[in-house]
Amino acid sequence: MRWASGPGQPPARFVAPPPPPKKGWGCFRVVMVLLVGSFLLCCCLVSAVAESTEDPLDWDHVNKVVPADVGPKTSLGVALVPDDLSPSLARHFAWRQRLDAWELGYGVSGDVHQQVEDDFAALGSRFHYTSGAGNAFTWSPPASCLRHEWECVFEALAHDNAEDLAPLSALFRRKQQQEQLDAREVTELVVGFVQNIKYRLPTEDTAAFGMLPPAIVVADGSGDCDSKALLAVVLLKQLGVDAVVLLASGLGHAALGVALPVTGKKFGGRGQTKYAFVEVTAPGWALGAVPPEYDVANAWKVVPVVMP
Repeated sequence: MRWASGPGQPPARFVAPPPPPKKGWGCFRVVMVLLVGSFLLCCCLVSAVAESTEDPLDWDHVNKVVPADVGPKTSLGVALVPDDLSPSLARHFAWRQRLDAWELGYGVSGDVHQQVEDDFAALGSRFHYTSGAGNAFTWSPPASCLRHEWECVFEALAHDNAEDLAPLSALFRRKQQQEQLDAREVTELVVGFVQNIKYRLPTEDTAAFGMLPPAIVVADGSGDCDSKALLAVVLLKQLGVDAVVLLASGLGHAALGVALPVTGKKFGGRGQTKYAFVEVTAPGWALGAVPPEYDVANAWKVVPVVMP
């Protein structure tokens, strides 16, 4: 048994350097700064408390409202599991990609949701997973998974979630066929969708390995870096795009890797295949673009995911 740490940190936002201090104002300026700072700190604390009390992974309180700030949208449809599930139970997503705006819905029944969680719990038991402080945990992987533990975890999750995500990837496939999208175009469409899923570290007791199953990420509307990266891998592989998880355990981060001829940062996998880095925690990152704080030599490992 050993300690491990699950990834989950998003890239830091750009913060402009403070302007040089101005002369004058004296004590009045100091007092005003302290008052404003105290007010902002109070607001931040109130916001943090409010956010911590909101459980985005609470299946009984699914927010079904489509964001209204992306303008007129092209709907890709609604994916339901099972297919006779009431459309009113679907969670809707809307996102903008360049000049286009898209929308889709995805919903799973309570029974399916519970089954995904049960399968994930069984995987945790198989690895003798025990949660620790923060994202740290102990595990004792099976002998067959030694030296490639994360590959085993990702493949098991991909296998258990593939059937439930197939109706979702079918929405993208239909658009791919209608518009004759090439591999890069359909990848950008899927990546835009995944990037716009709310970033949040797992907070539920059912989470393990510092992540959530990909079907739960969509059904509940939030996930962290490795959870969203694996979701993108499953969808893209179901659409015929060669994709992997890129993992930097030392940096506490994970990303998507795609075997596409794009410019930017690429990492070698098995054989001669190169995978372009794709940041999935937040919107706006182009294929191949790496956040500066994660552009670290020898930090990234290609983790292949075999799909059923």
